[in-house]
Amino acid sequence: MRSQKPYRRAVLGGTFDRLHAAHESLLFTAAFIADEVFVGVVSEELGRQLFQNKGHADMIQPYNIRAASVANFLKRHIENAEVGALTDPWGPAPSDPKADVIVVSSETEKSAFTINEMRNGIRLDELDIVVIPGVRDKDGTLLSSTLMRKREIQTD
Repeated sequence: MRSQKPYRRAVLGGTFDRLHAAHESLLFTAAFIADEVFVGVVSEELGRQLFQNKGHADMIQPYNIRAASVANFLKRHIENAEVGALTDPWGPAPSDPKADVIVVSSETEKSAFTINEMRNGIRLDELDIVVIPGVRDKDGTLLSSTLMRKREIQTD
């Protein structure tokens, strides 16, 4: 029996450093709209390439901590979720035939269009794109992992 959720499989990915409310918004949305969720967490190897321009990159948590935080969050909110290491910037999204939606932030929306172009190239249906608006803290500042790392430095 098919559930009442609009999508079969949601995909999303990111660094997920210092899991915070903006990450939770992405994860909650995926869990709410899809029967299954795949979350790709940037691996250590890929991170060495991608994190070079991130603020306070030397403070990014190791993959196992980031992946465990995401997995623990998902266990509390969805039964059918999988967390995997992203070893390339796209993960399985361009070739996953079961995926039918991608959940992104407004900052990463462009990557969803690229993924759909890749899917077109191998004759897979495009993913619907769900864009989550930024989440702000009590001071009105847009939440990000870079901000969280910066705040840690300031409080030390």
